Amino acid sequence: MGAAIVIIGAGVVGLSTAYQLARAGLRDILLLERETVGSGSSGKSLGGFRVDFSTEVNVRFSLESLKALEGFADEFGVDPDLRRIGYLMLTTSEALGARFRENASRLARFGVEVEVLSPGEIGARWPYLHTADLAGGTFCARDGTVGVSELTQGYAAGARRLGVAIREGAEVVGIEVRGGRVVAVRTRRDRVATPRVLCAAGAWSARIGDMVGVKIPVTPVRRQVFVTGPCPAIQGVVPQVVEVGKGWVFRREGAGFLIYGPQDPAPEGLAVLDWGSAGWAVAAAAHRVPPLAEAEVVGGWAGLYDISPDNHAILGPVPGLEGFYVATGFSGHGIMHSPAAGKVMAEVILTGQARTLDIAPLTIERFARGALLEEPMTAHVQKEGREG
Repeated sequence: MGAAIVIIGAGVVGLSTAYQLARAGLRDILLLERETVGSGSSGKSLGGFRVDFSTEVNVRFSLESLKALEGFADEFGVDPDLRRIGYLMLTTSEALGARFRENASRLARFGVEVEVLSPGEIGARWPYLHTADLAGGTFCARDGTVGVSELTQGYAAGARRLGVAIREGAEVVGIEVRGGRVVAVRTRRDRVATPRVLCAAGAWSARIGDMVGVKIPVTPVRRQVFVTGPCPAIQGVVPQVVEVGKGWVFRREGAGFLIYGPQDPAPEGLAVLDWGSAGWAVAAAAHRVPPLAEAEVVGGWAGLYDISPDNHAILGPVPGLEGFYVATGFSGHGIMHSPAAGKVMAEVILTGQARTLDIAPLTIERFARGALLEEPMTAHVQKEGREG
């Protein structure tokens, strides 16, 4: 059995890349998923979407992905449920408040409007928030959420229509290398000869790298999310609220609200919800949103983030191992950046160069060079949690 390329991982990044490769004319694409399509990190995402980043590469990935999302229904026949509820970034740090203002000015050069708000202005617009200890915040109205299931299943159906073979329940157990290049992938059931392999395995990417002797610096981190029942004191459109520096996230979900629980490393790749931490999550939420103090937790889930050392994606070929590529380490931004990531990875795989966006800052080589990227709007958010 053979394939022109084997993609490991049927999350949204792997699916997007498979679709773009098939759309460009490549045939015999095989996508292997050890469980089911979207069952890993993609299926546990909050689906947050934002342009409000402070590194140019992240801003450009968001803008390119936004174009794809706005045309998603026409291309795939699936409404991606893009909801522009806005992102409200908060901080209690004066230093971060200054970075917020700098970032708003920088984003204006991209045509992105970000409001810089004082604590008083925040309290006037969202009166359910406790603002006395805030240094300030920003609000970007064009940001919001996207339907995770709609996006994942849309790409999966589109890829299948173009002839991509997606095999579920196919765990990769080995990758064969000969003469400095990949030659085959082994699952528990068979061997697939192939000259190209893309690791899009998310939180499990380091394990795939170990199979070929490549260190992929991705750490799985468990993220816990709890869902509360209704809270009548909170009215109107609720933005996705992120308290930068604490990694706390809050937004409406149906009749209730989503709040973050504690985050911790998951070295075995396990994502099991700790119901014992529900009280902690409510108490933490009640500081910023006092009406939530009486909220009843009615549900929740846990998922994994694929965290890179600088909270940026790792994209492109791996030097010294011909035919091996990575698209991982999105650090909580895989859903929102998947349309652009799939497009540039298809370009790299087919032509050797990304043309839509410059991915030079995101290559795996940056870690050996010490050329890590600083992203205050992400790194501080992810100090204790991730926004989705």
